[in-house]
Amino acid sequence: MKKQLPYFLLVFLLPVTAVLWWWGLFASATVEIAERGDYRYAYLDAEGPYSKLSSKQEDVLHTLVEQKIQPGPEITLIFSDPRTTPYKELHARAGFIVDADAKPVAPLKVDTVPMRQVLVASIKAHPLLAYGKTYSKLLEYVKSKGTNLNLPTVEIVDDSVLTVEMPLEPVAPAVTSTGVSP
Repeated sequence: MKKQLPYFLLVFLLPVTAVLWWWGLFASATVEIAERGDYRYAYLDAEGPYSKLSSKQEDVLHTLVEQKIQPGPEITLIFSDPRTTPYKELHARAGFIVDADAKPVAPLKVDTVPMRQVLVASIKAHPLLAYGKTYSKLLEYVKSKGTNLNLPTVEIVDDSVLTVEMPLEPVAPAVTSTGVSP
């Protein structure tokens, strides 16, 4: 058995540890307060479980490519807290940042995230690990300050780095002619 231990370490444990390190298992999210925003993005609304946002993201990417628009980083706006909202009632926007001169057409919608003061949590890790680590760090921070999670949060994925921006001040919903929008 003792003779086999070095082979076990070399053949199994070392590669598994390397893969987990590559995926970001040992990485921690960083948190800072910064001024961020002025993102123009093309998106589709998403209702229901957040686990299905990637398919909505794919729909947006496909439509942008069809419209010959170069997509930038992925962007998702989260309007509902999954800890307190039934999963069928969750609301988000899934899309991509686009250039100022890009002209996406229906079914895509276009909006801008204005410049604002935010709490930024970011990490370079596999998506299976990144979202939990960044939101845990945000929730840890707001709990330590005696405040709440402010929505919407803005998630940007660029070069395998997930950045989650939470507004420091609660955002009042915009009133439209048809009622309140998310």
